[in-house]
Amino acid sequence: MVSVYQMQGKPSLMVADPELIKQILVKDFYKFRNRRPVPGRRGPFKNIMFSARDDDWKRIRAIASPIFTSGKLKHMYPLINECCRDFLAALDRDVSTGGTEVELRQLMGYYSMDVIASTAFATKTNPYSDPNNRFITTANGIFNQNPWKILLSTILPTFVINSRVYKSVMNVRTPDVMFFIDVIRSLIAERKKSGKKYNDFLQLLMDVERVDTTTGAADASDAAEAHHLIEGVDELKAEKQALSDVSEKRLTTDEILAQCFLFFVGGFETTATTLSYCVYELALNPDIQDRLVKETKEAFNENTADIDYETLCRLPLLDAVISETLRHYTPFVRLEREAMEDVVLTAGSDGFQLKIEKGILTQIPVYAIHHDPDYFPDPFAFKPERFLPENRHNIKPYTYLPFGSGPRNCIGMRFALLEVKLALVQMIQQFRVYRVPNTDVPVIFNKARDNLQAKRLVVGVSKR
Repeated sequence: MVSVYQMQGKPSLMVADPELIKQILVKDFYKFRNRRPVPGRRGPFKNIMFSARDDDWKRIRAIASPIFTSGKLKHMYPLINECCRDFLAALDRDVSTGGTEVELRQLMGYYSMDVIASTAFATKTNPYSDPNNRFITTANGIFNQNPWKILLSTILPTFVINSRVYKSVMNVRTPDVMFFIDVIRSLIAERKKSGKKYNDFLQLLMDVERVDTTTGAADASDAAEAHHLIEGVDELKAEKQALSDVSEKRLTTDEILAQCFLFFVGGFETTATTLSYCVYELALNPDIQDRLVKETKEAFNENTADIDYETLCRLPLLDAVISETLRHYTPFVRLEREAMEDVVLTAGSDGFQLKIEKGILTQIPVYAIHHDPDYFPDPFAFKPERFLPENRHNIKPYTYLPFGSGPRNCIGMRFALLEVKLALVQMIQQFRVYRVPNTDVPVIFNKARDNLQAKRLVVGVSKR
C-alpha cells in the first residue's frame, strides 16, 4: 500500500499501510519530525507551530501543550458555555413554531468564531446580531481564497514557489491577514502596558515563562477521548521523548502572534464544519438522533443548564457520533511528513522493507484510509456504533486518524471536541433537526479544495 508520484518537482511517497504509518508518526518520529517545507517563511508567521521545524517546533510545542490540557480547558468551559447559550438563543429566535430551514455552515461558523474570539482573545463578536463583524469577515476572507492558488502551491516546483514573481502574486499578507496581525499586536501591547490579566489563550502564551510545561497526569475525561489520537504507551513515550530537554521556555511577540493565528485558522472552519456535518447526519438519521437525545437527557437529568465537563466528555454515543462524523468527513484528507535522513521501514510478516531517502515527502491518505472497506465495512454509511466502547477494538490502529497521531498530532483536539460536544448536546435537547427538500443527499462538495467543504448544508429545525 505504497505509491510514488511527483509533487513540486520532487518524488513523493503515499503510504497507507497502518504498520508503516505508526513507524512514520510515532516509532521513527525523529526521522520524520517535520512537515512539508513551507517556502518563504518569514515575518510573524516564520515559526507558526504547524510548519515550524526541528528545535523551533520542539520549543513551541513543549510550551503550548500544557495550555490545551483538560485542566486548562475546564477554566475555559464557562466561556464556551456562554457562547453556546448565545448560539441557541439566536437559533430560537430564527425557528418558528412550525420549523424553518437552516444553512448549517453559516450558523456553526458564527458559533465557532464567537468561541475563538472569547477564549483566545477575551473578545465578544456578537455574530448573530452583527454578521458584518470584522472578525467574521476576516475569517471568510482568509478561507475563501482562490482554490487554484492553493492547488498551485502544492504542484509547482520549489524554485518557482521561491521566486519573487510567485511570492508577489501569492502573497498571504492580504488585508484580512494584516487586520488579524494588527489586532493581536494591539492586544499584546495593551496588556503589557496595563498589566491586566485575562482568562484566555493569548494570556497563557504571554505568561508562558510562568506556565508549567509538563502535561501532568491524565484525568478520566482524557482517557475517554484518547482514541481520537491513539494515545497508547508507544505514543505517550514518543511525545515525552520528542518534547524533552527544552532549555528556553519563552516565546517572542511574533511567535505568540503566529500561534494565535494558528488557533484562529485551525479552530474556525474545521470545528464549524465538523459540527455542521454532525447535525446534518443526525437530520438524515432520526433514530440515532433520538438515541442521542435519550442519552443526554439521562446523563444530565434533562437539565441542560447544568452540563458538567466530566460527564460531557464521557457520553459514549455522543463521542461515537462525533467519531463517525470525523471518519466520514475527515478534517484533513492527508497528513505529510518529510524524511530528515535516509530511513528503512519494515512491515508485515514477510518483512517488507521500504527505503525512503532524505528529503522525500511522505503522505498518508487519511480520507482514503477512512473509506477503505477492509478497515470500515460499508464505509460510506453513517454508523456511529463502530466507535462505541464495546466495538472500538475492531478498529485497526492507525486507520482512524482525524487528528493525526504521535508528537505532531493536533494540539487543539480536546478543545475542538469540547466545543462540538457542548453545542451538539444543547442543540438536540432543545431542537429537532430533519431532512427537507433542500437537503443535499449526498453532500455536494466544492472542488479544488484541500478539505471536504460542502457547497451547502441545509436542514430543517423545529423546537422540541
